[in-house]
Amino acid sequence: MRGKTTLVGVDRRARLMGKSLTIGALVVLLSALYLVLVGLLVPRLDASAVSAGHMFATVLIAVLVVPLRNRVGIVVGRLLRRDWQTSQALLGDIGAALSRTLSPEGLHAIVVDDLPQRLRIQGAALWMLEPPNDRAFVVVGPQHDTHGPVLLSNGAIARQIEAAPHYVFIPARPDPDVDWLPLVERGVRLVIPLRVGNRLIGIYGCQRPQDGDLYSQRVINVLLMLVPAIATALENVRAYTTIERLNEELRALDQLKDEFIQSVGHELRTPLTSLSLATQLLTRQSDMPPALAHVIRTGVAQLQALVERVLEFDLHLAPLVDGQHPTPVPVDLAPLLAEIVGEYVLIADAKGVRFDVAVPGDLAAWGCAPSLRRALQEVVDNAVRYSKGGTVSIAAVFHDGLALVSIADEGPGIPHDERDRLFAAFYRGSGTRSLSMTPGAGLGLSIARREIESLGGQIWLEDSGPSGSTMCVALPAVAPSERLVGHEEHARAVGA
Repeated sequence: MRGKTTLVGVDRRARLMGKSLTIGALVVLLSALYLVLVGLLVPRLDASAVSAGHMFATVLIAVLVVPLRNRVGIVVGRLLRRDWQTSQALLGDIGAALSRTLSPEGLHAIVVDDLPQRLRIQGAALWMLEPPNDRAFVVVGPQHDTHGPVLLSNGAIARQIEAAPHYVFIPARPDPDVDWLPLVERGVRLVIPLRVGNRLIGIYGCQRPQDGDLYSQRVINVLLMLVPAIATALENVRAYTTIERLNEELRALDQLKDEFIQSVGHELRTPLTSLSLATQLLTRQSDMPPALAHVIRTGVAQLQALVERVLEFDLHLAPLVDGQHPTPVPVDLAPLLAEIVGEYVLIADAKGVRFDVAVPGDLAAWGCAPSLRRALQEVVDNAVRYSKGGTVSIAAVFHDGLALVSIADEGPGIPHDERDRLFAAFYRGSGTRSLSMTPGAGLGLSIARREIESLGGQIWLEDSGPSGSTMCVALPAVAPSERLVGHEEHARAVGA
């Protein structure tokens, strides 16, 4: 959109000056061209053909009048450093800009900064119904420009503007029924309601014309034709403002959540440590029933595990938010998975669960060993935790440059309507919540996803049903040639 164009017919003096200069320059140019043509043709013609030469020069000049006039007009416009637009061109120019505008700053730049200059108006102001409560109209513009009396949505000014079919002229004398002070303070003389349907969502106010006190009918017509586009853009800005405000509230809530987790988690550690020591002393008493001792030890252990997992989740979230990722190195999957399975053998045997592991010995993935171990451990823990028996099958293959790891269990499965939230932090499905003897905080798969994605991989639920679920993990695989080159060259190749 061009910076400062003026609507044709608004600035009369500029228009008359431009036309005068254009006509004068065109007369001089055509006269000079005619004399040159006659001077070249007449000496070469006999007396009987002189009139024919003059006629040829006249016809040639008549043919060149229109293109020369256009060229001269452009040159004169550049000399005056002023550009003129027709009403249709201005409507298209402003309308196109409004259709691409979402932010309050962008809308302010178009209808408050640019449009008044084009219409030769001293200035303008724009108010919008502030979402989400819609109780008052606020000025759309820079923060330092939003002061002044409040325009209430149910006030006398809003009611007067809402009742107007097209526009309202603010009276020069005080009105006993309506106090126009908020608009008068900004120099507004012409007020146009902005509606979506029958609902007033904004107010557009124009100051005096730059020449005189009366608005030309052409300017008013242009403004009225632009009103639907301005109202639509303003409604988009209202939606954009609402979304921005909700995002700020979500960020604030997320920060409060992190602070709460850190504070409560650390505060719980001290009494839990004391409780754990006291439990050890109590369970050693000869008169303590074994069943009661087992319940106390199990409860304290579960509380400690829950607190540690919540703190671990918060601890490992911070570096990933800051964009810090571990340097990838080759990690052999077979020994890593064998080590993880070894940690869960006793727990699995107690629940009647057995492992079936099929991982090639030469398969490796690019990653950080602690992060990858933590992620796969969470998936295996989830499979064992919610299995009452059967088999947990762990398999890995090389496919399309990726190391694909699948972990299948024979648990209760995940309902279809809960799968979208499977990897959300603190979420536990309805089926798992019903297992009172299977405690958890809903953090395992969330931690696994964060760790896997930080290594450039992906994790997803491949299949789930009443007979069990299958989780899949895909990681960049280490090719045999890359083992020889080394992980430094691989990292440089990936960066290039």
